[in-house]
Amino acid sequence: MHTVTLTADEIDDLLYFTRVNEAQDLHQTLTELSQKYNCEARDILEECIDPETGNSVLHYCSANGLAELLRTLLSQLKAGKLNGKAADRVQLINRQNQQGNSPLHWAAYNGHLAVVEALVDGGADMWVKNGAGHLAMFEAERADKSEVVQYLLEVGGRAVEQTGREGAASAEDETEVQADDGGVGNGVAKSEAEAEGGVDVEMEDAGGSLPVTPTS
Repeated sequence: MHTVTLTADEIDDLLYFTRVNEAQDLHQTLTELSQKYNCEARDILEECIDPETGNSVLHYCSANGLAELLRTLLSQLKAGKLNGKAADRVQLINRQNQQGNSPLHWAAYNGHLAVVEALVDGGADMWVKNGAGHLAMFEAERADKSEVVQYLLEVGGRAVEQTGREGAASAEDETEVQADDGGVGNGVAKSEAEAEGGVDVEMEDAGGSLPVTPTS
């Protein structure tokens, strides 16, 4: 992967355009930055991480249910090259923020089934646990997102049946979604989602306050 060091303003721009679903501005900025740093769009996306929250563009697509934009970004990640081989999208898809939540945790918690499906199809690991030790399917169950729970249970069941599959569920994982310990992610995912008093993760409260668009 090409080494890229984005400025704070460049990161803010990319995350802002993602949050507000300004796809055209986002792609234009990606193109400009790729030319500036003489690299591929995937290199820019990999390095675009909020230093305070650890959130990526995929976190914000997932939080706000931006399935179409997410698929486009995943295709850009897939199109790149890594050490001369086809690029591996898994690193960014499964990247956890400072609360331990992956994009899949946020999509599941908010009930964005199309996003959950796109992430899983793109290689998201549904057995990743957040800072509270909970799976994405558990967060979905606690938020009463039954369609997402059912989908993840079906996908997880197929994975468990594949013996020897790395990353398959443990016995604890398989029973966790049935648990009832009195809170979403022990308050981890819920506190992120309600940072500004909302229930769903909105543009303003997804992992922190909405960044101000740089004026220069």
